[in-house]
Amino acid sequence: MTVDRVATDDTAALIRAVHESARRLRPIPIRVERLYFLPSRSRGPEIVKLEVATDAILDEDMNELLTAFRRCGLPSLYPSDRAKPTVTTLQRVTRRDSVEADVSGLPLELFVADRVIVSRITGLARYEILDTAAIPASG
Repeated sequence: MTVDRVATDDTAALIRAVHESARRLRPIPIRVERLYFLPSRSRGPEIVKLEVATDAILDEDMNELLTAFRRCGLPSLYPSDRAKPTVTTLQRVTRRDSVEADVSGLPLELFVADRVIVSRITGLARYEILDTAAIPASG
């Protein structure tokens, strides 16, 4: 789980809030149920995104982190606070119109989320990792 576009003057408070929240999170398998292509000026012409499958525990953990972000004064980047988690897998993709994604292997378990990474976008496909917090096995 990665938090992008950190826009706060008090990153120390954000990092403390993430560490506090991480104690209440549980490691969870991240499963992908859909693959899609998106145009991207900065990372394009296209990128491949994987849509993460709905999971009640993941939703609870995301809500825990969103609550911590709001307490730090960080606004949502989206019209609603219920953003669907995605994973960007490939950048600078060039796809012919006739190419369709092979989705026969979906759903697919990618990895177990056991760490929160707080990062900030610093440039074209570049991130600065501000801190990480381990998610305890017991949750």
